[in-house]
Amino acid sequence: MSEDKGKRGGEELQVSLEHEWERRNWASWLHCNEQELRHAVESVGSDPDNVRRFLRQAR
Repeated sequence: MSEDKGKRGGEELQVSLEHEWERRNWASWLHCNEQELRHAVESVGSDPDNVRRFLRQAR
C-alpha cells in the first residue's frame, strides 16, 4: 500500500488566517504577531515551513 508521507491525517497542515483563533494560535506557535504572520503568508504562501523560514529571515 502506498502512502503519501507529506500528508498528515489525509490533509496537509497549512497556516490558516481564516479565523481569529487560528491566527492567534499560529502566531503563538511561530513566535510572531498576527500582522507578521499575515505578511509572511501573503509573501510565501501557507506552508508552515516556508512561513517559519520567512519569519526567521525577517528578524
